[in-house]
Amino acid sequence: MISKNEISNYLSNVFKTRRTNAKLKAEQNLNDALKNEKFKKSFYLVRSLQFDLSKLNENTPEAKKLEQQIEKEKVELNKQLKICGFSKEDLKPHYICKKCCDTGFVDGKKCSCYKAEQNKIYLTECGINKSSLPKFSQVNFEIFGNNKTEIKKIYDLAKSFVDKFNETTKQNIIIVGNTGVGKTYLTECLLNEAINNDIFSIYTTAFNLNQTFLKYHIAKFENKQEIIEPYLSCDLLIIDDLGSETKLNNVTIEYLYLILNERARNNLKTIVTTNLSPEQIQLVYEDRVFSRLFNKQIGIVLQMPGDDLRFKKQA
Repeated sequence: MISKNEISNYLSNVFKTRRTNAKLKAEQNLNDALKNEKFKKSFYLVRSLQFDLSKLNENTPEAKKLEQQIEKEKVELNKQLKICGFSKEDLKPHYICKKCCDTGFVDGKKCSCYKAEQNKIYLTECGINKSSLPKFSQVNFEIFGNNKTEIKKIYDLAKSFVDKFNETTKQNIIIVGNTGVGKTYLTECLLNEAINNDIFSIYTTAFNLNQTFLKYHIAKFENKQEIIEPYLSCDLLIIDDLGSETKLNNVTIEYLYLILNERARNNLKTIVTTNLSPEQIQLVYEDRVFSRLFNKQIGIVLQMPGDDLRFKKQA
């Protein structure tokens, strides 16, 4: 799993390359045009006149006369440029993104093109097709029957958690409910919303996370950090279906606690879904994990009511 810093460094190079290539192309076009002697003569004449103008005071008769001469020479310059097969725009860098000019940032904030590239890398790493992720706006609450009002409140609260990500003091959301009540669907909506809000997120099943723990456990010391670091540093970690994985001695509980504890210590947010009740979580994962998941001061527990929706669809 690629880390947050690795993504940042990679994208820095991507945008630097884009910007450099755009500038080099414009410079190459100019150099090609300068091979034409008439254009070259006109080009350097305009530059010389502009330099002379910069030394004069504005709004003087001399300055105005020089400005008129420059404009006249520019007409000839553009004429010669056209003969060379170029336009004025060809001598300017053609950036892929017009908003940020391929810097990746607008007014100190990540541009939408940067977010798109960041999301693309993340989704590739996780094997997720963003176009297949559901959106909160697409949820049909009618399928939840008599529970639709309560379910809608849960969805609204979950969406608010992501939309006010940097404002909320809550660190964890634990989504509890029977199999098939829509917990995974809700987390997929949350993931989509988080990506759109430029939140660096990692989505994993408990089974896959457990496999990462095992890999970490048996790895050489010098390789351990790169295996687990992304789960410790991402802005949002989503663990789906906790309790479905096979418990590994000295692995599952120990490293799950490590991640939850470090994330809590660094005020990073975590969302967990599970079919287990709080009592079962405490029994299976012991008090240390239970205390990190169900700490009311930093967490919210969402109990999703209802029976397996898949059977209802078949009925």
